[in-house]
Amino acid sequence: MTAPLKKRTGEQCVSVSLPELLQLADRAKQLSLSALNVGRSINGPFHSRLLGRGMEFAESRLYQAGDDVRSIDWRVTARTGKTHTKLYTLEKERQVLVWVDMRSPMFFATQGVFKSVQAATLAAYIGWNTVQTGNRLGGMIFDDTNHLEFRPKPGKRGILPFLQGLTDKSRFNPKEKPVTSTFTIDRAVSSIEQVATPGSLVFIISDFRRLSSQSIDRINQLSKTCELCLCFLYDPLEAALPKNGYYPVTDGTGKIHLDTFNGTSLDHYQRQFLERKDSIQSLAHQRHIYFMECSTQDDCFTRLMRVVRQGSKKNES
Repeated sequence: MTAPLKKRTGEQCVSVSLPELLQLADRAKQLSLSALNVGRSINGPFHSRLLGRGMEFAESRLYQAGDDVRSIDWRVTARTGKTHTKLYTLEKERQVLVWVDMRSPMFFATQGVFKSVQAATLAAYIGWNTVQTGNRLGGMIFDDTNHLEFRPKPGKRGILPFLQGLTDKSRFNPKEKPVTSTFTIDRAVSSIEQVATPGSLVFIISDFRRLSSQSIDRINQLSKTCELCLCFLYDPLEAALPKNGYYPVTDGTGKIHLDTFNGTSLDHYQRQFLERKDSIQSLAHQRHIYFMECSTQDDCFTRLMRVVRQGSKKNES
């Protein structure tokens, strides 16, 4: 086994560099993301509760007696005037998609590293293991105003542009003025449907702020055809404010003071966080979606390993 990474200090807590993400390759080999399947299927090399996993379209041929009518290629049939059947082969590569939130609330931490750094590191581990196991890596990295898309590709063509994108989007600039968010997490979630094919493994890495009920419905629908893992990132201060104090808080431009002597305000603050977390966790439980929570103090690799082990136990049961 490779040694744990050294604790981040100084600039490394607020930004991540490309060399740092490249160094994660060796440790990523310890993962086995193929364990994140539920149930079994005879259709292909990947185990899943989902129908059709492990199959990909090969060609169409003329319909023969005994063919399953559900496999009729209606488009070719209409074009040629003769009934054709779709043929499938075993899928050789799996598509792994990683959606990474880099909106302004992700550039925050009171302990450990920024949520943005945690997100980039976690995404890099997933990306490395994906290409190391011969699968295709794709995804999206989005901030408040725009996004980077990565079409699923294997090997270096998949991982290197993705790591560069993580580096660019996670770069912290304290002098940058706050902007109005125009690219929402709802828009990012809706775009997954346009890329994900049946049987894809999809990771969404975010603090899930401002997630609407429509996006929850989309995640619900997506879970019917894909394997999902929701990675919930947070800072300890977001979970619970310190008690009995008067604390200054700034976003770099404005400044306010938090009065934590007020028990009612403390309860309201904590309830807001728990409602956000519980909505995601409840969805995951109801739809058999993998759920991973990771604070800014945690080793995200260790947290991811726990989810992988959870998947292994489910496959064995």
